[in-house]
Amino acid sequence: MLFHPERVALAGLLVWLLLWLIAPLDQVFPLAWQPMAYMAAGYAGFWLGCLALSGRLKRVIAPQRRRQFGARAFWLVLLIGVAGMALRLYDKFFIRGIDLTVDAMESRELLADAEAGPLAAVGGVLYPFCYVPLMLWWARHRDSGLPGWARPLAIAAFVLPAVDALILLSRSQMLVALSMMYLSAACVLYQGQPLHARLVRPLLIGFTALLGISVAAFMSRLGQMDMDIIFSILNSAYGYVLTPNKTALLLIGENGLAGRALAALLPLSQYYLHGVYEFSLLWTRPDAQVFTLGTQHFAPYIKAASIFKLITYPDFGTYDIYYRTGVFTTFFGPLWADFAWGGPLFTMLLGMLAKRCGQWAREGRIAVMPLYAYLCVVVFFMPVVNLLVSAQGMYIVNAFVLVALLFGRHRRSAAPLPSAVAQGSS
Repeated sequence: MLFHPERVALAGLLVWLLLWLIAPLDQVFPLAWQPMAYMAAGYAGFWLGCLALSGRLKRVIAPQRRRQFGARAFWLVLLIGVAGMALRLYDKFFIRGIDLTVDAMESRELLADAEAGPLAAVGGVLYPFCYVPLMLWWARHRDSGLPGWARPLAIAAFVLPAVDALILLSRSQMLVALSMMYLSAACVLYQGQPLHARLVRPLLIGFTALLGISVAAFMSRLGQMDMDIIFSILNSAYGYVLTPNKTALLLIGENGLAGRALAALLPLSQYYLHGVYEFSLLWTRPDAQVFTLGTQHFAPYIKAASIFKLITYPDFGTYDIYYRTGVFTTFFGPLWADFAWGGPLFTMLLGMLAKRCGQWAREGRIAVMPLYAYLCVVVFFMPVVNLLVSAQGMYIVNAFVLVALLFGRHRRSAAPLPSAVAQGSS
């Protein structure tokens, strides 16, 4: 399934709809039909892009027969990733003055007030390489000459971005890290089977850990603001568009075990579902929409050029771009603000890219699998957030494109999978 990005997009949409059906939440504002039509056009563009490149693959290569990377490539990408993370941390702690003794909200304010310098730009390009060594280990550790202790190093590098996200309690970046590990394992180890028996337990453990961290982060923020949890659920940024229904409020008010569990989980439901409603508010805003002409999706290139004084970074003003700041507007809010009605064309091109990368990944091209795994993350969470714009998304894409370009040609011949296995991965 995973090697078909159109199915990944459909699965993400169905998961969102399932949570929307079961979550005890009421909408505060009605959904306008125009943004829903725009979302439908965006999905249609993506699926058309996938359809345009549909076709039979020549062969599927068994994981144990892939011959793209050697030990030197493993150590190179590991060094690049760790160096990029070191630059990011140095920029945060020694240049922009983040202090671990202060709370996450204050740290975010410090980062927002201090401009990122060249070190942050270079680190942003390099740190996503941290995701790659573990995939290389999974694919080649038996015949690459790597020592056994390379595996814990690869795992440590993989979780470094999540640890970095914990400093600021960024749930979106932790979500990306967990999703990357899960989808990478499915692609490399289990021929694109996302619900393989050996993946279900790690998936449940990771999902539970993410829930626990998210709840802990939420409670920590409430403690920092000295705010009651029910007041927060009703008056948070997410509560502006989605509020608990009467049944949920009664259950929370009883203060029993079920009520406390519901109070802890409701903010996560609001977090996951609110983007569609915020996109509707963005579309129907009373003032004129400011269009950013691609500067959000291609921000790394524009920021790099401005840091090195090649251009002046355009300041459109966050409050002019988005009707409400600090909230998600699905994948399509930034798409609309960046490209207006050209957005469906962008999603069609994204669909073509994802489909081609999926075909290459299924053929056994390890070099493209990091990029494809991240595109699957982006596509799955389209109803929630734009992970090309948020969570350092385009920096991750740039790094994985570099991996594909640098190592994609180093591929030797390999035998195809037996027909039964090949059919099972489709």
